[in-house]
Amino acid sequence: MLKWFKKSTGFRKDERGYTSVEFVIVATTFLMAFFWVFETGLIMAKQMMLEQALDRTVRDLRLSSSSLYTHDYIKDRICDYALILQDCGDNLVLEADVYDMTTGFPQTVQCVDKENEITPITTWETGQRSEIVYLRACVIIDPMMPNGIALFPGASASGIPLFADSAFANEPA
Repeated sequence: MLKWFKKSTGFRKDERGYTSVEFVIVATTFLMAFFWVFETGLIMAKQMMLEQALDRTVRDLRLSSSSLYTHDYIKDRICDYALILQDCGDNLVLEADVYDMTTGFPQTVQCVDKENEITPITTWETGQRSEIVYLRACVIIDPMMPNGIALFPGASASGIPLFADSAFANEPA
């Protein structure tokens, strides 16, 4: 027992390697914070690109004829405008609904379930002339750091959902 105590006393007095321990603690904390901030910025950029793509697509719909107004056309246009969304065609879910003055906009949003590979069935009502159409898009993105996604609302094991919505009036004839 005395022999072990003498060795441990010598070990405690040896100051070699203290800077390595400090560097590991500080560098790990700094790098985790840096990557978390970087990923948050990337997620915000993807959110803005989705919103901008939906707004540009809705603007195209308002300015052009309504014969192009199909689910696949709108989905393709949004994916063309949203450049940084991976697998946009497979992950994007669109929903169009006529605005009802009594109930307002629907509150639930449907997204692709990546865990079960299920695409939800959504409503697609293009509405008549002079009606307000509410268009909603949802896409689930994969995070770089899966352990940091708990801070984002709606995050699950399948990813982080991003939503965008817009409303426009069908032009009268």
